[in-house]
Amino acid sequence: MGDMLMGLDILLVREIYRHMSISPIPDAPPHLRGLMNLRGRVITVIDLNVCLNRPPASDITESSLLILKTQKEIRNYKNMEYLEDVCVGDDIVGFLIDRMDDVLTVEEKDILPVPSNIVDIDEGLMTGVVRQGDQLVILLDVTAALELVMNAAGEKWEVGVGNL
Repeated sequence: MGDMLMGLDILLVREIYRHMSISPIPDAPPHLRGLMNLRGRVITVIDLNVCLNRPPASDITESSLLILKTQKEIRNYKNMEYLEDVCVGDDIVGFLIDRMDDVLTVEEKDILPVPSNIVDIDEGLMTGVVRQGDQLVILLDVTAALELVMNAAGEKWEVGVGNL
């Protein structure tokens, strides 16, 4: 996201999609970029930049959509107890990202605590950091990011500003 490297468990990713036509949701909070039809399935598009207190993605033609697996798809994994705490819901959701760089193999022992000097991102959205060469990759708490968006959407619609 911008000059910041973010990461999440690859087992949560269904696919990465490049060519998007997103329909905006009227009166939605800025986190909810809109909806997209992908092969007959409706995808909720979340602007990860906004979740991370950054300006919204300005040119989505240069962005990618990281589409998450549903809760049911995650539950189908055998021997993946460490994914039990992840809650992504049953709807298909995608994070708008600037680019996809690489897939890393990370061992639990390589995950470091979040440094206290990362102040512009809500610490609840990060599970740790991993060194990649001379850079740090911030590990995203997917459940917390989705909760942030749902809470923002709920607050907005609870006060009667918009309707679904």
